[in-house]
Amino acid sequence: MATLPGKIFVYDDLHPEDNAMLQALYSRSPNTVVEHVEKVKAAGSGKFMERYYIGYGHSSIGDCGSTTIFIEDVSMLVAKAVQDNALYSGQEASTRYLDFSQRPMIDPYNDPRSAAIQAGWIDIYNRAMPVVRESLAVVYPFESRTYKTEQSWQKAIHARAFDVLRSLLPVGTSTLLSWHTNLRQARDHLRLLKSHPLEEIRMIASNVFDVLLSRYGNSFNGEEMDENSARYADRDAFARQNAIEDHVLMPRAVTGELDESDVRRIRDGEVIVDSSLVASETANRREEKAFCNRPKGAPLSRRLLQYGVYNSFFLLDFGSFRDLQRHRNGYCPVPLVSNEFGFHQWYLDELKSILPNETYSPLKQEIDEQLRAIETLAFPDSQRDPLKDQYLYPMGMACLCQLSYSIPQMVYVTELRSNKTVHPSLRVIAQQLGHALQKEHPALKLYVDHNQDSWTSKRGEQDITERKAAC
Repeated sequence: MATLPGKIFVYDDLHPEDNAMLQALYSRSPNTVVEHVEKVKAAGSGKFMERYYIGYGHSSIGDCGSTTIFIEDVSMLVAKAVQDNALYSGQEASTRYLDFSQRPMIDPYNDPRSAAIQAGWIDIYNRAMPVVRESLAVVYPFESRTYKTEQSWQKAIHARAFDVLRSLLPVGTSTLLSWHTNLRQARDHLRLLKSHPLEEIRMIASNVFDVLLSRYGNSFNGEEMDENSARYADRDAFARQNAIEDHVLMPRAVTGELDESDVRRIRDGEVIVDSSLVASETANRREEKAFCNRPKGAPLSRRLLQYGVYNSFFLLDFGSFRDLQRHRNGYCPVPLVSNEFGFHQWYLDELKSILPNETYSPLKQEIDEQLRAIETLAFPDSQRDPLKDQYLYPMGMACLCQLSYSIPQMVYVTELRSNKTVHPSLRVIAQQLGHALQKEHPALKLYVDHNQDSWTSKRGEQDITERKAAC
């Protein structure tokens, strides 16, 4: 048998900057990586890059060194800002599986009155949790034919309770997240967050940068986050001018561009899909074979990006937006959390369906009173800010959202997010996107789950558990 050409080496135990420099040397030296690794060992970890990086002359070297950042005890808004990046990789604590009742609160007003509102939401959350769990156990009783074990049934009940009551968690509830990134992406994204309109996000971005600078000093010039840097003065000024538009989707920016009838339809729960930027006829003609022969789970080729993007508009609660934002291969701006569109109807309908009226009615009244408390909140010594008010609203508030997706991304999201393990308020959005996509491309084989029943025993099996050690 002939010897196959090529040699393969794997080095995953190097300092990130050494790893970056090791890759960069391929563009300047024809020598094998084995020789370069010996230079790394001779120079010592973290020292190798000092000998080369300054004169390299191209920031792409930062793409070759990666690190993982862990950010804790920050608001949901910080998490969304860090993740508002097409190249983001990482994980975040899930409100669909974890009890957030004891998490610290982030209050941008730092005032007893605003803190009382946040505490009020948590109080309702804690009192409602056992009641909702008990009611769900009655509605969905244990059946050995359906559940692998009684424990998996209990987990499914608990998960569904979190699905319902996470709507009461204030957006200012603190969370935890990781961010796995290469060094250039970290620098570029932190520079964007430097001009974010929320102070908490600017502060966290600055703190993350300081930590990275101390660890990887050769990958940054040190001025990136400096407010007085002459090098970045023009770019910083430009970023500040566009800060709100770049970081927050304000409702008026969308409704001002839509017809009144479309806005009414959105308020009624419909998804408006604008296909005017998609060359549907051309795609249907040229891609008929790919559309017709596509098996389940097969991604569509990136070449389909050439046919344009769909712009979709709809209402979605902030909690489920957090799941939708995980799809980075498109434009999914972070929406403003406000009371303009009220509390998302799915949560109210679900509570009403599982709770007796004598329990549901006072709960609904408490929710309404909390919302009125936010609307009437007044500070004699400071001005109210809609961006800061977000911290006080619960994650169940309906937000006006926008998606800009190519055909491949539309297919991926509609199929994945119509699955029964997905939160019901997001499932209906994915199902409607699927209908619109099928209408535009009749030959396209789509595998969307249009079943209206959103209960599944699989919710009790989606867990990370420690394996017992072998005897």
